[in-house]
Amino acid sequence: MGRCFYLLTVSLVTFLVAVSATGNLVAWAEGPAESAPAVSNPARANGKVLVVLVYDQHCKVWCTHVRPIMKELADEFGDKVHVEEVDNSPSSADAALKQVKELGILSLYKDVESVPVVLIFDIKRKQCKEINGPKEKGIYKAAIEKVLAKGQ
Repeated sequence: MGRCFYLLTVSLVTFLVAVSATGNLVAWAEGPAESAPAVSNPARANGKVLVVLVYDQHCKVWCTHVRPIMKELADEFGDKVHVEEVDNSPSSADAALKQVKELGILSLYKDVESVPVVLIFDIKRKQCKEINGPKEKGIYKAAIEKVLAKGQ
């Protein structure tokens, strides 16, 4: 209990949660901004399992934990899987909507209420898994492997 309380206290000291004027939950922590996602190329996703990380550029603690994991998994799975990052920040809303529309997942994207969230789709763009919040790499990897094993 003492260690948990200590970790929580340290987290609260280094992590500030504020509600923006739009009512969105915004997480902020000091540090350099994470690099912008690569330019979307939905055509590369055709015939592959699609993994979509929805994040917010203001989410410095949890989202910056997940983004490098997704890049590692993209490298590990190679041509079997297409990993896409979607910036859900209010300032990127138009670009995000265009991106998810091109990926064929617009209706499912509109249901996203918090970040980070990883959405995993089979090759027919049927959503197979939604993983909310930051998780360890093995959780994401196992979920992707399960969809690949179905071979759909």
